[in-house]
Amino acid sequence: RTLSQRTATGGNYHLFPSLSRHTTVASVLSQQLLQQHDTNSLCPQQQQQQPLKSTFLQSVFNAVNVLIGIGILALPLAFRCGGWFFGSLTFLFCAWGTNYTAKIIVRCLEASSEGATTYGDMGAAAFNETGRTWVSGVFIVELMTIGIAMVVLLGDGIQAFYPEVDLITVRIISFIVLTPTMFLPMRKLALTSLIGILACVCLLLTVIVDGLTKTTKPGSLMDPMETEMIPSELYNVPLTFGLVMAGFSGHAVFPSIYRDMEDPKQYEKMVDISYLVTAGAYITMAVTGYLMFGLETMQEITQNLANTPGYHKAITQFGVGLIVLTPLAKYGLMLNPVSLSLELSLLNKFEDWIRFHPWRKHLVTSSIRIIVSLVIVYIATVFPGFDRVVSLLGALFSFGISAIFPLLCYRRLFDSSITWKESILNNFILLISTIMAVLGTIWSFLPNNI
Repeated sequence: RTLSQRTATGGNYHLFPSLSRHTTVASVLSQQLLQQHDTNSLCPQQQQQQPLKSTFLQSVFNAVNVLIGIGILALPLAFRCGGWFFGSLTFLFCAWGTNYTAKIIVRCLEASSEGATTYGDMGAAAFNETGRTWVSGVFIVELMTIGIAMVVLLGDGIQAFYPEVDLITVRIISFIVLTPTMFLPMRKLALTSLIGILACVCLLLTVIVDGLTKTTKPGSLMDPMETEMIPSELYNVPLTFGLVMAGFSGHAVFPSIYRDMEDPKQYEKMVDISYLVTAGAYITMAVTGYLMFGLETMQEITQNLANTPGYHKAITQFGVGLIVLTPLAKYGLMLNPVSLSLELSLLNKFEDWIRFHPWRKHLVTSSIRIIVSLVIVYIATVFPGFDRVVSLLGALFSFGISAIFPLLCYRRLFDSSITWKESILNNFILLISTIMAVLGTIWSFLPNNI
């Protein structure tokens, strides 16, 4: 049915479709992994009627895949900005706070209308359709920011291998390489997100191997660089907030993971194990990277690896090269909801013009995707480096989506039943998160000497 018919017959239509970052990762992976095993015993009719659910281990894998992302590259820099004291304190607060909010999200979801499955549904239950629209709008901007980070990351990777290439040429190459991924089928894009987690794991192993095999500084765990307990430049401490929080921004997908579980009662246990794995990988990267490069830690740990002599060349190039592949794997996936939102808006507006001419629809959708990619690449050209993009992503969006908004929803939906202990805990996390979000966002735009 056309969009106008769907609206006229009472169907739900929103300018922003059901956005929850890369929701498809949770749903598609659970359908693909062990699909053959799950369906062998079912007749064709049962296979159509019975939706596939994720096992406990699949749910853990989905959650870790959502949590671990490109933010891991900037964690050593976060500890350089905050020193061991503020870096560790910020890391513990972000990990503990978002673990708590990941659990209360499900309570909010259960208190919402029957059939609520997305983050937007939770927002609508707490703040009516205004909440859904606000959430969707934030997702749009967040996804565009992630796209910018992908472009910057790919460009830095290219310049790490070919330092003589200038920035404009790198951005043109990035546009030519990344834009075609926006035309790939969504199902294939979701599966390519596996490359992202594989790349992060390989990079972590590369950092450890390089650090253990090199015996002299810089870049050695055997002979660590000078580090600071309290940073000598306290001015840069607020950057730590966003850089750390960017690694804990998977809450928009947790409702889908919860609804996708075979045994939803194990959700909190699944969250704890996922956070244990994620936090272990993050803290290992942060500590080893900061020890290896100290005050010389760069925006991305891959830049340090590429510019430091004495490493095993093949191992280092493999680890850095996989990270360069991450934008190719995730760029189209992250920007698909952005393009889809604009497509729904324009196709509905020009429905009569395209009704009997399918080529016009393809012209509109193709033009939108190319323009979106062009805008992303342009912003990546004029916006500061990778550290600023990740800091902004963490401070403005991750704090808002993964901490502040869930707490506001919880307080709105359970105002009459919250105990005084819960109220104190919620208000404490909300206050600290708001302060860190505001300071981190402001510092993302201020000049610094990193």
